[in-house]
Amino acid sequence: MHSIGTLVRRMENLVSFSALALLVFSVLWGVSTRYIFESPAIWTTELSGILFTWVVYIGAMTAFRDGKHIRVTLFIDIMPTPVRRALIKFGDICVLGFLLYLTYLSVLMMQKGATRPSPVLDIPFSMVYLATVICFAGMSVTSALRIFGVLSDPQVDPAEDVL
Repeated sequence: MHSIGTLVRRMENLVSFSALALLVFSVLWGVSTRYIFESPAIWTTELSGILFTWVVYIGAMTAFRDGKHIRVTLFIDIMPTPVRRALIKFGDICVLGFLLYLTYLSVLMMQKGATRPSPVLDIPFSMVYLATVICFAGMSVTSALRIFGVLSDPQVDPAEDVL
C-alpha cells in the first residue's frame, strides 16, 4: 500500500510540476512575442488557461491529502471527546458525499466538453475538465480511506493553526 501511495504522489508531482513549467514557459513566450517581437502568439493565452486549471486542481487534491485546506474547528474543539469524535466522523462522511457528487458532476461536464474543441488549439474541452474529475475522484478516495481508517489523518502543525 505504501508503494502505491508513493507512486501516486510522484505522478501528482510530475503532472503538477510539468504543467507549472509549461505554464511559465507559455506566459513568458506570450509576453515575449507580444512586447519584444511585436507579433503575439495567440495560442499562449489559451494554453496558459488550460495549464492553470490543471495546476490548481491537482494542487487542491494534494492539499486535501496533506490536510492543508482551511478548517474552522472552534465549535468542535469545545465539545467533549466522544461528541467531538462523532462530529468529526459525521463531517468526514458529509465531505465524502459532497466529493462523490462533485466527481459525478465533473464526469458529466467532461462528457459534454468532449464535443466542444478549444477555439485556438482545437483541444477537446474534456481534456481541460479531466483535471476536475481526477481532483474530486482523488479527494473522494482520500476521504474514504480516512473514514475507514486505512489512511491516517494528516498531522496538523500547531504553529500553522494559529491566526
